[in-house]
Amino acid sequence: MTTAHQDGARLINEAVEAFKARDRDTTADKLARAIKADPPIGTKWASVSRLAATMGEVSIALAAARRNIAAAPTPESRQAYANLLSQNGRSEEALREAQALVRERPNDPAALHFLATCQVQFGDNEAAIANLRRILDLPTVALGAENAWAVLAGIKKFTADDPDIPAMEALAVRIGHAPERRLNRVVLLYALGKAYDDTGQTDKAFAAFHEAGQLQMPDSTFNADQSDLFVDQVVRGYDRAFIDSLPKSDIDSDRPIFILGLPRSGTTLVEQILVSHSAVHDGAEVNLFRHAAMSVQGYTPDAVRAAFAQPGGETLATRIGRAYLHLMDERFGTEGRVIDKTLNQTRFLGLIHQCLPNAKFIWLRRHPAGIAWSCFRTRFVKGADWTRSLTDIARHFRGEDRLHEHWTRVLPPETLLTVPYEQLVDDPDTWMRRILDHAGLDWEDQVRDFHATDRAVTTASFAQVRQPLYASSKAAWKRYEAPMKPFFETYYGPGVDYDTP
Repeated sequence: MTTAHQDGARLINEAVEAFKARDRDTTADKLARAIKADPPIGTKWASVSRLAATMGEVSIALAAARRNIAAAPTPESRQAYANLLSQNGRSEEALREAQALVRERPNDPAALHFLATCQVQFGDNEAAIANLRRILDLPTVALGAENAWAVLAGIKKFTADDPDIPAMEALAVRIGHAPERRLNRVVLLYALGKAYDDTGQTDKAFAAFHEAGQLQMPDSTFNADQSDLFVDQVVRGYDRAFIDSLPKSDIDSDRPIFILGLPRSGTTLVEQILVSHSAVHDGAEVNLFRHAAMSVQGYTPDAVRAAFAQPGGETLATRIGRAYLHLMDERFGTEGRVIDKTLNQTRFLGLIHQCLPNAKFIWLRRHPAGIAWSCFRTRFVKGADWTRSLTDIARHFRGEDRLHEHWTRVLPPETLLTVPYEQLVDDPDTWMRRILDHAGLDWEDQVRDFHATDRAVTTASFAQVRQPLYASSKAAWKRYEAPMKPFFETYYGPGVDYDTP
């Protein structure tokens, strides 16, 4: 190994240590230098790629993944690279990789499934369905077909005589209730619940979603009491005086537009409206701010105060803001405004404002029952463990209500716009204009046709945003009013009228 290669290997080890110390900038610098040195570490490049991806350093992650493929051009290494492309907004490249993998392995269910999900993101449902059917026809996927059914259920409307329903029911029987097949059953139950809901079988639908949620509870990290305590600390301590006491950021960019709100509250709809504007480049649930602020060990007022009290704290807000903009460039390029609709950023909105003082925030609000039902019936892969129980949903919602009231009072009024989902649906022209005006964007007629904007949509709302605005979903929860009683009693209290937004 040459001296340069030895230096490269040393840099990688030092990057790992810097990451453990939560030193984001040093970690990124050493990884970038290691890529340039190109040490012959073989398949260890996969670990480098994962570390860089964890920090949002897309270019480094992709470069390391390509080195890993060069060292071991296996289906697994190529699939990992394709997944990385998809996860980081390189949707067209991911689609090309997926097509190549299927050409080489036409009967591989993993390759077919990945291609189908890429096609769904671009709205090519016909092609996706064909590939999902290919998976279901394979004799080797007896206990893996639930993943295909899950995607298929998201893009089709089931009918009462649909042969897919008994096919899924038969698979549920084969999967059974063995502990080692618990997660297989979870995936299928959400698909079955969707089929039952489409066909008006509300009792069966609710039972499927309820069982799926209960089966996931052993994996849940959500603790309602701890969540309430965190909200208490923020509301009590993160006031205007506290914000004014912190060192100010020198970042003057208004490039990011943050869309806030609970999942299924209309955030993807507003993202799609804004992305239809010529000045807005793209958007996603990017999770970049957490990467940029990794040196802050927690987001309570005490944790933020401690971080700013460390050596160099007088420039911490600027450094975090600069890191965030760098990561945004990595993900989206350097042109245009960008939407960030990462979940749960309401929890540290004050810190985001401190680091990016010119950023705009748009907060979606929707009838709690509508969001609760939509969350309960949706399988979230990560970041929303509170959706698995109606009482946990209610506790989380109450915390978000308190945070909305708090940040509305504390942040400058020109910073935060609240958008009621029901009013947006009923009077879209008025609210689209308000949204654009708040973001500092001139009106453009094409935003009315947001559903026609051609882009990859990766959230659970991919189907809805490709349709014109419709009001039918506003009251979908009413069919499940009786079994949702635990939500209503926890959120509102016993005997409270909840039928009005």
